[in-house]
Amino acid sequence: MGVNPLANSSQTGACLMIKQTNVIKRKTFVAREDLLNRLSEIAKTHGYSLFDLVNEIFQLEIDSNDTELNLKKMATDRRKIEDAQHAGFMLGLENIWYDMADLAYDKNKRLAHKSWFDTGIWFASRYTSEDQKTPLNAFKEDLLAFIWNAPDLQLEQTTNQVSIRVTSPRFTEAYTFLFTSFLLGAMQRLGYKPTVQEVTQGVIRLDCIKEEKYGST
Repeated sequence: MGVNPLANSSQTGACLMIKQTNVIKRKTFVAREDLLNRLSEIAKTHGYSLFDLVNEIFQLEIDSNDTELNLKKMATDRRKIEDAQHAGFMLGLENIWYDMADLAYDKNKRLAHKSWFDTGIWFASRYTSEDQKTPLNAFKEDLLAFIWNAPDLQLEQTTNQVSIRVTSPRFTEAYTFLFTSFLLGAMQRLGYKPTVQEVTQGVIRLDCIKEEKYGST
């Protein structure tokens, strides 16, 4: 196995030469030299040869493709779970969350709304630091990544307005209203006030406008 520079190439590259064995014929493929060098470092760290690591990656891609996945999606999904954990989320059975929301809502509606509203404020606070240039876009990306029980969740932004649409046939009435409070809390922390609130079981429509004291996003 060897790595050879490519001649007459617009990009620096390298060829990985796979040695011929009794059962596998030799193949050559082209890759960027910096990627192969980094892959070689990773192989050494984990006690692999570059040959073994490259073939393992090939096999993983083939296996994931058979299940209609790919390595990039698998890595992205893994990062989403880690990001959710760092953001304070925890996994749980969906029907249990609905039951808990129903019980809290029946016990004390005002307190339940306040709790979810305050949680929305807390959650959105992570996007309001000075180094976050586009807080609303970051909030939208995480919302779409973390809220798994809302198959139809849309957040659209214009210069000074935000429209949020959520549809889920599985939402209970209590959960729908409490999740609305979460969204309203988040919008307040991001500097928006609601102008339209239309909420029925499983359906949320919010239109919000940027408050002048915050300026534009």
